[in-house]
Amino acid sequence: MGAVANITELSNSTTLGNLLSAIASPALVKTATGMESLYRENLPVGTNVKKFRKNGSLTAAALVEATALAPDANGELTDSSVTATAAKIAVVSGLSVEEQTFGNITLDRVAAEQGAAMGRFISNDILGMAAGLATTQTATSVLTIDDVMVAQLAIYAANVPNPEVMLHAHLGAKAVYNLRKEIIQNGATAFTNPNMLAILNGLPANNGYMGDIPGICKVYQGSGFATTGGDDQQMLIHPMWCLAGIFGTAPVTWYKDKGAEGFYSEVASYYFYDVVEWNDLAGVMLRSDT
Repeated sequence: MGAVANITELSNSTTLGNLLSAIASPALVKTATGMESLYRENLPVGTNVKKFRKNGSLTAAALVEATALAPDANGELTDSSVTATAAKIAVVSGLSVEEQTFGNITLDRVAAEQGAAMGRFISNDILGMAAGLATTQTATSVLTIDDVMVAQLAIYAANVPNPEVMLHAHLGAKAVYNLRKEIIQNGATAFTNPNMLAILNGLPANNGYMGDIPGICKVYQGSGFATTGGDDQQMLIHPMWCLAGIFGTAPVTWYKDKGAEGFYSEVASYYFYDVVEWNDLAGVMLRSDT
């Protein structure tokens, strides 16, 4: 049956268009993680290079009575260092005068988004350090608590200082899921008492933090891990002694209005930093199915 003629319809009236919701969904991008898991210092002054020192040690030996002991290799103290070289990352955007006048994307919003983009870049750099760790623990398929504990043992066996400090595990979503699944199915008291196991408490992720596994590690969930052989290259690290970095205090943002180029405002942000592997034996690469 056809439409009835001469009926006053919605299209006959003048209505508001393009109304916006009260809130906007955040962009579906990764959470920046990793900054809480490494030793950090400010950028150096007058140079872009800073050396993270590593103290050497001496070795004692038994000595028979009335026997001379000349200086030898055991008594030679040699320090070393790892060099961090600050480099620039940057984002440049343009915002038209029409958008600034009639739209709702502001210059401050663009600058904030640029800062978030650089945070994700740095996070990828930190998580990518897992691929350089010499000690590797490879799960048979999915990651298990035993895999994490074996990695923990390797760090402790390497005499890494400050064993009282909780290690940090940076894992992908699948690895975190499988750890939670194993914990739920485990009958051990420590894993069934919710007061003892933060990883099951449904805590909101703050910089990727998912909770603690008692006596083992803090768990952070991230994405963008490098892969090899069908495995994510994740890591368990000592937050004081494995990685180190130099960082600027904050991104620098420039605003510049452009006329002849097209009537828009340019927003340009840059930041200097570097991340290095300070002590290789203070971390273990955790490989498990992607």
